[in-house]
Amino acid sequence: MALPMEQIVNAYVRLRNRGALEELRAHRQKLMADLDRARSLNFDTTLPLQNVTGDLAAIDAGFEQLDASMRDERG
Repeated sequence: MALPMEQIVNAYVRLRNRGALEELRAHRQKLMADLDRARSLNFDTTLPLQNVTGDLAAIDAGFEQLDASMRDERG
């Protein structure tokens, strides 16, 4: 996971900004689709795909943290 993305995700979790996390995830998913198209044109997308995959993992972890904190709050 990329440290800058983890920091961004952690900030959104602290702010409880689910919408921002959803936008991040949607953007990274679009990047994945774009990279997949580039790969079909014989571009080497190995490193960017790894980076985007790491970003998505950080974002998913942020959703888990956010959901857990909301559950804890409700008791």
